Amino acid sequence: MTARTPAAPILPADLIQEEARLLAAGMDLQQQGIALLLAEMQALAALLPGEDPHTPTDAEVEAGFDNMPV
Repeated sequence: MTARTPAAPILPADLIQEEARLLAAGMDLQQQGIALLLAEMQALAALLPGEDPHTPTDAEVEAGFDNMPV
């Protein structure tokens, strides 16, 4: 039978540093995803037509029919 060597105790400071490293890695991944989403939205906005401010609204179009003779 072989004797087990005791593992080195894990210090609380090591756990905190490991947790901070994991949180930083997660935040970096989220930032990359947000940057990709922003790039996709900007590319899509360049392709899609915007609303023309001179296009009459439905109410304006309907108002034009009010003065038609019967």
